[in-house]
Amino acid sequence: MVEEPRKLHDEIGMAISKSQYTLHTFAQQMNMKLKLLESYIDGSVIPEKKTIKKMNRFLSPNKISL
Repeated sequence: MVEEPRKLHDEIGMAISKSQYTLHTFAQQMNMKLKLLESYIDGSVIPEKKTIKKMNRFLSPNKISL
């Protein structure tokens, strides 16, 4: 059985849920609006690479792959 690679928005949601942050506190840490973070998680907006790198700094053990 071949496993399908996870989509970026799924990885973002899983990494945040495994971290110590709630969505609200993570949005505050990232200095972004909660609506923008939610749009990254639901897949309607794709974050830039620099945004993903910044997320990875806060999600240290649960990194998002680029």
